Amino acid sequence: MRRRHTRFAAVVAAALFAPLMGLGAGPAGAAPGPAPSPVKDSQFSALQNQFVKRAGADLHLAGKPFRFAGTNNYYLFYKSPTMVDAVFDKARDAGFTVVRSWFSQEVQNADGSGSVDAPDTTVWLQHWDAEAGRPVVKEGPDGIERLDYIVWKAKQNGIKLVLPLVNNWNNFGGMDQYVRWAGGTYHDEFYTDPKIKGWYKDWITYVLNRSNPLTGLKYKDDPTIMTWELGNEPRCLSAGVYPRSENCTTETLIDWAAEMTAHIKSIDRRHLTSVGDEGFYDKDPESEDWTRNGGEGVDTVAFTRIRTVDVMSLHLYPGGWGKDDAWSVAWLAEHLKDARKIGKPVMLGEFGWPTKADRNVVYKEWTDTWLKGGGDGALYWILSDVQDDGTLYPDYDGFTVYCPSPVCSTLSNFAAQLNRTARSFPPVADHDTAVTEFDTPASVTVTANDVAWDKARIVASSVDLDPATAGRQSSLTREQGTFVAAADGTVTFTPVAGFVGRPSITYTVQDSKRRTSNAATLTVVVKPDPGAAITIASFEGEGDAALDGWASADWEDAGTVAVTSAYATQGSQGLEVTSTGGWFGKVFASPLDLSAKSTVKFDLKTGPDAGTGSGVALKTGDTWAWCQASDWPWTAADATYTREVDLINGITCEGVDLDLTKVQAVYLYFNPGTFLVDNVRAE
Repeated sequence: MRRRHTRFAAVVAAALFAPLMGLGAGPAGAAPGPAPSPVKDSQFSALQNQFVKRAGADLHLAGKPFRFAGTNNYYLFYKSPTMVDAVFDKARDAGFTVVRSWFSQEVQNADGSGSVDAPDTTVWLQHWDAEAGRPVVKEGPDGIERLDYIVWKAKQNGIKLVLPLVNNWNNFGGMDQYVRWAGGTYHDEFYTDPKIKGWYKDWITYVLNRSNPLTGLKYKDDPTIMTWELGNEPRCLSAGVYPRSENCTTETLIDWAAEMTAHIKSIDRRHLTSVGDEGFYDKDPESEDWTRNGGEGVDTVAFTRIRTVDVMSLHLYPGGWGKDDAWSVAWLAEHLKDARKIGKPVMLGEFGWPTKADRNVVYKEWTDTWLKGGGDGALYWILSDVQDDGTLYPDYDGFTVYCPSPVCSTLSNFAAQLNRTARSFPPVADHDTAVTEFDTPASVTVTANDVAWDKARIVASSVDLDPATAGRQSSLTREQGTFVAAADGTVTFTPVAGFVGRPSITYTVQDSKRRTSNAATLTVVVKPDPGAAITIASFEGEGDAALDGWASADWEDAGTVAVTSAYATQGSQGLEVTSTGGWFGKVFASPLDLSAKSTVKFDLKTGPDAGTGSGVALKTGDTWAWCQASDWPWTAADATYTREVDLINGITCEGVDLDLTKVQAVYLYFNPGTFLVDNVRAE
């Protein structure tokens, strides 16, 4: 996926197999013990059976077919051991046997300054050494030792790793940081410049030959690692720091992939290799469909045919690609067919569906397609868990599936099906939310996102609104109102007069084999009486009074603001923002109470030369918690747009609940360029 970072401003399995040899590993959750002795040559024969190997179009482990389901997590290399442990523990408990995680971060200078993507912490893996005239590896506990811990912890949990060795996107530096080191001009120089390619090969060589003091194994000899990926989503272009050149084609990336996988194989013939691409095609060069015309520089069929590439790669994000669910199923089926034709395994390295309301059903459909089509493995985006303070790592990009949860159960069942550890499952009921206006009933078909297995179907008339009470309860009265379940699975909530709030109940459902689901939650949001909008900023008046405290956020120098008469949607003035890329906003003298409002809106006009993403964030509550809109819509250059943020379902806070009774500050994010804003309000 393109955007992965802890900063809001940047935005954006199988149940069982033979456990890995426990060299140097203490009990689960324990801190690393004394460094083990290096593994002797005589011990490698015992390790050989623990590598995942390619056998024609299949993967094998310990001489048997190996199919897997698992997940992705990008933050393992720079977060604390507590956070790393939590992710691996949850992955193991869910029956996932493969985790894909970043194995790179590049910065400019040894203090992190001057970087393509400035680090959030003191952790990174490579930086530029001016004296040496090349990038160097950062040693120590805030450097390469972080990777040692990831491999060690995965080994403890019986989990295999898929490791991209560089990021195409600017998050964590990536390919553009190599271009900056070289003083280059174009993103695709990463694939062609001899000096850059040499530095990347040096990184690969270092990683493969590194001896992990926690396991006693060099990475190239460790069966915990399943696959080396050349990169995360390589393309001709990235996120805008450096443009693509006119010379970048599919041949550019094909030649690079052949050269780099050959380099890996010259050092390490035990591990699988894959390009890590999104699976785009070059089947129809005349098409306007960029997933098929080779325009991104990606030809996944040609990549897979490279002799030194073991596994076909693809990702699936129809929401971001302008596609739908039906297209997605066909996309999966086409890649399965192409992989079989080439005679190599295929891994769905990332997949995500942005809409939580139907995610459970969509993931069931996708995983059924993958299972029946013979796909070797699939890894969803993204599993996160607790932070150091005990709160959940926020769902920054809107794709997180925490475990346990209903959707996690659906994915765990898929894992069990792949490994044939279970074939029969009760239905999975997913959580539901309904939103209704003041003094208005709300209806939602709660069974629409529930799924069943084994050719069974969901019995809509079996909805039980009070699982704790004996017998089936088709109606339930609470002080907030009454819930009634109809025979078609529709539940209607009728609020008592004047009620405003979020009542919730749990329900279960049965399938046609009379198996009962988990208890899922139905939450109804009854919106307040709309009343009048609250004006947050109108930019009327003169001088600083018209600015009303609006400026670049105080933690960064994102640009300047000025009052303008060139654009106004309310009154006669608006705000001109000249941005270098960052947050702009104001801190309120006294907190605003937006608890009776459901949206924040503002009017935007982009300049003739630059578009922008429309990030929105609030600081709320006594702790000034950062709460950010989960969507990040793009407005093209020379356009007008009214940005609307859903305060009920569309905003996520960093570790706490959203407190709209005390909104301390509001911020808007702008990409580089000049933009006009007016009428910031809550309705």
